[in-house]
Amino acid sequence: IQDRGFALDHAASVVFVMLMAAVVGRISFGRLADLIGPIPTYLTASCWQTLLVFLFIQMGSLESFYIFAVIYGFGYAGVMTGIIICVRTLTPVSRRASSIGIVTMFAWLGHGLGGYQGGYFYDLMGNYTLSYANAALMGVVNLIIVGALYVTITRRQRRIVALAAPA
Repeated sequence: IQDRGFALDHAASVVFVMLMAAVVGRISFGRLADLIGPIPTYLTASCWQTLLVFLFIQMGSLESFYIFAVIYGFGYAGVMTGIIICVRTLTPVSRRASSIGIVTMFAWLGHGLGGYQGGYFYDLMGNYTLSYANAALMGVVNLIIVGALYVTITRRQRRIVALAAPA
């Protein structure tokens, strides 16, 4: 936001608005997981984030940043909520704590590397276009992985139901 000429206090307030929307999103995506299941919820949140992340570079006015912060922040929070709920659902109790720790570590690593590559590409190109394009590309990779996980688990569940059905 500062690269668009907005003061630091305005940039900070946009981030604050995004994080406040994320609080509501985190609760809402938790409820959505209760309704449609953890993996579809995670897919929804990941799709939300992937489709919207590149739009950050399209914002020009402070008002558009505030509006977008609410929309993006709401879905952004659903990603970590979805990951944690998926791990809880897909891991045995005896390995749950370490599984959540490992997944969270990789999530934080991704956040850190994303921030680093954002700065690197900005220094290289003088704008954030490549940074946000890369974020969207990584979102697509994530969607492919989570989609494959969903298909695999759905097929496995159907086979179990078919085997358990009386002949």
